[in-house]
Amino acid sequence: MENKRLFIAVDLPLEVKEAVYELSSRVLEDCDNVRPVKTTNIHVTLKFLGGVPADGIDIVSTAINHAVSFFKSFSFELDGKIDAFPDKKRARTVFTGIGDERQKLKMLYLSLEDSLERACSQFNIKAGRKDFVAHITLARLRYPEDIREAIRDAGSILPFRINVRAIALFESILDPEGVRYTKLEEFSLK
Repeated sequence: MENKRLFIAVDLPLEVKEAVYELSSRVLEDCDNVRPVKTTNIHVTLKFLGGVPADGIDIVSTAINHAVSFFKSFSFELDGKIDAFPDKKRARTVFTGIGDERQKLKMLYLSLEDSLERACSQFNIKAGRKDFVAHITLARLRYPEDIREAIRDAGSILPFRINVRAIALFESILDPEGVRYTKLEEFSLK
């Protein structure tokens, strides 16, 4: 049976995706090592599941439904600052963070971790990072690079307020033009 590369995320409004893409393009235009995230692929990842057998997607969906059943809709604001993993001096992933409400995203993440761990142990879903950092990826770098100079005068994106009424299960599909994300199912919060 074919495995599907799956992840759970908060999808974002188009205006936010466009602003995030514009920021990354402007700030990182002089870095030849950069692969910006396509506008259509911009989101807030809650959990990367990796390869899940196609016939296991229903089990994953049930676990996600269980996890979100405890959560009311909420909102968060982007902090608009640019940062990097593992750090700005050796950047591999460039991102913008979430404001003070990031704790709500972390609680949702922890609920997903718990529900998926119990329901999906047969799929070898990797345990998440204990230091979950809610963020929006702007770009990935092919090799580590010091981006401190590039982002010093970057400014930030407008402080968008994002209403989270649902989360989604996505499939990550690799094709010749790059990665493409397909929304498989949406899960409403209360």
